Amino acid sequence: MGKNSSLKTLGKRIGNIVLHKMLIKYTNKPESISHLINEENEYRAAAIIDAKKFNWNEGDKQELRIIAIGFFENKSIKKYFDVNLPLEEAKTLIDQEIINLKL
Repeated sequence: MGKNSSLKTLGKRIGNIVLHKMLIKYTNKPESISHLINEENEYRAAAIIDAKKFNWNEGDKQELRIIAIGFFENKSIKKYFDVNLPLEEAKTLIDQEIINLKL
């Protein structure tokens, strides 16, 4: 897999991490929290592996941010329309995930 393909995959994984993290906080279904935590951990583990495949420059990080935000927005509107997920909070969490992945 090339860098561009890995960039898109990693961006989606970061979006999924943040989506699940926020769903844990804002869910209308408390019985789903355990499953959401497991999903968040699985996406993070995969993102850590993907993050180590390449050296990521500042342009790559900006592209990751754009992809992650787009994925988050799209998925939250289509699948989790009944949960209020603040976009500004998501953007902050995406930035934190990019830092935490040491990109």
